[in-house]
Amino acid sequence: MAINVIAFFSPITPERSRVKVQGELRKSGVSVMSPEEFLVLANRDQVTLNQHNVVFVGSGGTESLIAAFLSRINLGPPIMLLSHDGNNSLPAAMETRAYLSVKGLQSRITHASLPKLVERLREWQDYSNMEHRIRSSRIGLVGKPSSWLISSHVIPSAVEETWGSSIVEIPLSEISGASADSDGEDTRVNLDDFAARAISKDVTDTDIRNAGLVARALLSLVNRHKLNAVTVECFALLEQSGISGCCAMSRLNDVDGLAAGCEGDVPSTFTMMVAKYATGQPAFMANVTDVDSDANSIVLAHCTVPVSLVSDYDLTSHFETGRSVAVRGRFIPQAVTLLKLWGNDLSEYWVSGGSIEENLTNSAGCRTQVRVHVEKPVTYFLERSLANHHILILGDYSERLDRFLSFALRR
Repeated sequence: MAINVIAFFSPITPERSRVKVQGELRKSGVSVMSPEEFLVLANRDQVTLNQHNVVFVGSGGTESLIAAFLSRINLGPPIMLLSHDGNNSLPAAMETRAYLSVKGLQSRITHASLPKLVERLREWQDYSNMEHRIRSSRIGLVGKPSSWLISSHVIPSAVEETWGSSIVEIPLSEISGASADSDGEDTRVNLDDFAARAISKDVTDTDIRNAGLVARALLSLVNRHKLNAVTVECFALLEQSGISGCCAMSRLNDVDGLAAGCEGDVPSTFTMMVAKYATGQPAFMANVTDVDSDANSIVLAHCTVPVSLVSDYDLTSHFETGRSVAVRGRFIPQAVTLLKLWGNDLSEYWVSGGSIEENLTNSAGCRTQVRVHVEKPVTYFLERSLANHHILILGDYSERLDRFLSFALRR
C-alpha cells in the first residue's frame, strides 16, 4: 500500500526552497506530490483514496490552502499533518489541526526535523509493506473455534474490512480423513529429526509417526488452500483420530511465512501471523495460567512451542488427555514481546515488552511453561485482557509492533 505525501507551501515560498524540501522527502521512497496532482490521481482512481495519504505542511501561510483542499476530498480520519522545524510549519499545522477539530474532523500532527521526518516516512513505508502483506493473506479455520473460546470469535467480513485478510473455513475432515493419505516425506514437517533432537521421549514411535502424518496432512491443506496462517480445532481432532496437533503446530510454525495456531483461535493465530511478518520469527501461543501482581509477572503454558524458540525440548503426552504427543520446551532467559489482537474485526490490541525469568514444570499444567516478567502492569490480565491466549515472541519488538499497529489501524 503506497504512502502519498501531499505537500503544501505558501505562494511566497521560493521555488528553490520547495524543490529542496520535496527532494529531501523523496529520499524516504514515498510519493510526494502537489495538491493538484493528488486530486487528479484521486479523481481517476479510487484506490488512491484508500492509501495512506498525509498532508505535509511545508510552510506557514498554508492553513487556508489545506482547509480548501480538505473540503474537496475525504482523506479519512485521522488526517495526518506532517510539520517540520522550519518556515513556520508547526504553527500552521497547529492552526489547521484546531480548525479541523472545530469541523469535527479528527487529525494528528507528527512533528520533527526534516531528517527525522524522512526517517519516519521510511518507517511508515516499511509498515505499509507489512500491511499490504497482511491484506493479501488467507487464514484457514479448520473445524470450529473450541467451545470454551466464548470471547474469541470474529466476524470474517469485519476482519476483511479492517485488515483485508480472508478467513477460509475448512472442514476438520480434510485433516482427520487425510492423515493416512498424506504425501511422503516433506522435509519441512519430517518428524524423524524432530524426535531425534528431543532430550527425552516418553511417547511411542507410533505416536510420533502419527503426529507426523497430521503435520504432513496439515501442510498439504495449507498448500491446497494457499494459506498464510492456519488454526485447527485440535481437541476435536484428538477426539476423532487419537492424534494431537501439538507436533504439527510446532513444526508448521517453523516453516517460513506460515503461522499455525491451536484450538481454532482466529484472533491468536492472526496475532501470530502479524508477529511473524513484523519480526520474521515464529511465536509461542499460550494460556495465561498465573498472574503475580507483586512481581509483575505471569506464567504462560501450552502443549506446543516452535522448537526454534527453545534451547531444548522433550516429547511427552498431551496434558489434558494424557494421549498422543506434546512438546515441553525450555526457553533461555532473554527479552521478549507479548502481543494480542482481538475483537470482531481484530482492531483491538495490547503489546508489552518483557523478559523470561524461568522455565517451570508443573504437573497440573500444559507441558511448556515459562514465567515472564512483564513491563506493563499485569493488572491488565485480570481486569481488561483481550481473552485468554496471548502470544510471545523472542526479542523486544514492543515499540515496533505498537507503532505498526497504530499506523495500520489509523490511530
